[in-house]
Amino acid sequence: MYVVRHRRAAGARLTTHEALRCMSRDVLCGVSRIGARLTRVADVGDTTDVKPRQSFRGLVAAALIGAATLLTAVNALAQNNSAAATTASSANSANSASSGAGAVVALPSTGGSVPITPAVPIGQSTITQGVAQLKERYNLSHVWLRSETDGGAPLEAATPGDDASRMLPVASLSKSVTAIGIALLVQQGKLSLDAKLGELLDAYSKEHGKPLDPSLRDLSVRRLLAHRAGLATNGYNDPVNGLYSGLAIRRVGGSSDFFNYLDAGDAGHSTGKTDFVYSNVSYLLLGMVIEAVSGTDYKDFCEKNIFGPLGIADATLPESWRLLAPFAGWQMSTSALLKVWRVFDIRRPSLLTEKTLRAMLLDKQAGPINPDRDIFYTLGVFLVPGSGDRSYRISHDGIADFFRTQSTYYTVVEKTVPGDSWALVVSPIPPRGQFGAIQRDVRKIIRQARLVP
Repeated sequence: MYVVRHRRAAGARLTTHEALRCMSRDVLCGVSRIGARLTRVADVGDTTDVKPRQSFRGLVAAALIGAATLLTAVNALAQNNSAAATTASSANSANSASSGAGAVVALPSTGGSVPITPAVPIGQSTITQGVAQLKERYNLSHVWLRSETDGGAPLEAATPGDDASRMLPVASLSKSVTAIGIALLVQQGKLSLDAKLGELLDAYSKEHGKPLDPSLRDLSVRRLLAHRAGLATNGYNDPVNGLYSGLAIRRVGGSSDFFNYLDAGDAGHSTGKTDFVYSNVSYLLLGMVIEAVSGTDYKDFCEKNIFGPLGIADATLPESWRLLAPFAGWQMSTSALLKVWRVFDIRRPSLLTEKTLRAMLLDKQAGPINPDRDIFYTLGVFLVPGSGDRSYRISHDGIADFFRTQSTYYTVVEKTVPGDSWALVVSPIPPRGQFGAIQRDVRKIIRQARLVP
């Protein structure tokens, strides 16, 4: 049997025009072979019987002429179909472009491709399934996850019964809000990174009836931002200021004055050391600096100068959490949280200029948090530099477990420039040993949702 193989690129569709061309070749080859065979048959007969042989050859010639006529008609039909297909393809290409690159398409037997809108987008389905897996794997009651990327639509999901846009305690992610506030004052020329607390908070502390401890007077804004001020730690073994014990906060209540925490936690004193020690007190003092320099209440300053310009309406500071405001008090949706972190994208400066981001976000002057790790703490975030001056990853996590009378939450945000950013909030707080595994699982879920190999 004679078989003709039509070659085309993998995944390509055999159009009507291409099919007719292939058919034409097949007909021509077949007729030629038949003609050759018939001729050979005629030649085999008696060479002296010329008349029958000529009659037979006449039949062959007629068959060939008929085949040629058929081929002409087929080619004409193919050309007409090709023109129609080109017009349809152009129209569908325009439709496909308007519906976004990478759309799912149907390939009908005739005409161009037709975009399909799935009932549930593939990426969204993956995120939803990922949230369910996190809930089951880590024995969680509630999970909220949102992902954004440079070249795609945002994806978000929450456990059944939970609103994906709910405002949630973001704990230590509040530090990034405070850091942006400080950076704005520096950018406006109202504050210097090397300014000392003695000059910044002298009048402010007297107004609040709490004189500033002498050991705090020489601390600079730069040292406070980088957690290098020798202040009380948030260490898990600290029974007063520790993350899981936090007696100081419960002693005074969340609506107390900032200075009350310094007293209750015996935190208003610096050892003078400059090594990295993560401390809520550093950012509590920066909240005081914002109030002293701007002459505005911390909450009002942030709402007017940060959330307002960013178009964020879903962020709040409950009165009962006021004391924690500069370091752990804000509540907002995962969408609002990622909007705040867009400020840290040096490729698309918004509230902060590229110059300010280079001087403060990408500042390595204080050195890494650990000599063995290339990780820096700068503008309220942990920074891992990338291969270029516009490539880096920032991240931060935090726990909300302050009053022991409310639900507890673990929050983590990661932003890669260029690349994805994501925010995760879960409740209750998982064991500390699972933090890293949860973050790795989230990255895997997002890679699958974005179809990244």
